[in-house]
Amino acid sequence: MKIHMPRSPSKCTATSVLGLLLVVLVLLSLTACERGKPPSPQVAVDIHKGDVCAVCGMYIEAGPGPRGEAYVQGYKAPLKFGSTRDFFAYVLQPENKTRLQSLLVQDSAQIDWQHPSNEARTFVDARTAYYVAWQPLGGLMGPTFASFASRKDAAAFVRTHGGEILGFSEVTPELTSMLGYSCPTKASPAFALARSCITPHRSADSSLAPQDQHPDLLHLSNSVPHETDPGQRSDQFPLLDGKTH
Repeated sequence: MKIHMPRSPSKCTATSVLGLLLVVLVLLSLTACERGKPPSPQVAVDIHKGDVCAVCGMYIEAGPGPRGEAYVQGYKAPLKFGSTRDFFAYVLQPENKTRLQSLLVQDSAQIDWQHPSNEARTFVDARTAYYVAWQPLGGLMGPTFASFASRKDAAAFVRTHGGEILGFSEVTPELTSMLGYSCPTKASPAFALARSCITPHRSADSSLAPQDQHPDLLHLSNSVPHETDPGQRSDQFPLLDGKTH
């Protein structure tokens, strides 16, 4: 008769410890693999029907002029902005600046101003782009910046439409808030903000309505996007065909 002896407690304990070690090693290996993965590329995305501006809440697809996108810490997808003015109203807020990651704007040389492309390929790095302030073509919420990938295209735009070329770091909250459709006059509170603004001798856009008072966008920069009737803005602006620049 064979007598089966129970396993000794020491052998059971050794087996359990070995199994636990193997589990720990597998978990550590998986964690290392996750850490080794490169972060997802923060590239521009297409504008889709129904997308609303993160500042003003209006439908982006309905508006003229270049748009913007911003990757912000805590969000997987970029925030979208219906105009470059709305874009700066958000990214220049002190409480937002520390959370900013990749920033993108549309290259005005690649779009039709009146009916901008919704394709991601038209966006460029916002931090290296050039911006024309005090220019006469309106955006989703009134005066806006014409953004360009190259200074050459920005200069060509200024020769035709007027305005002043600025780098990303030269755009300030005050300038964004007081932006108008033309170079400010000496009587304007914004006069000190324009350093080399050019007024064309005869602009093809002289038929545009004169500069109005527009609400300060900066206090809206943290608002929650909401649905707005895109038909409430029916202003018509001259086309800017990027192929001519």
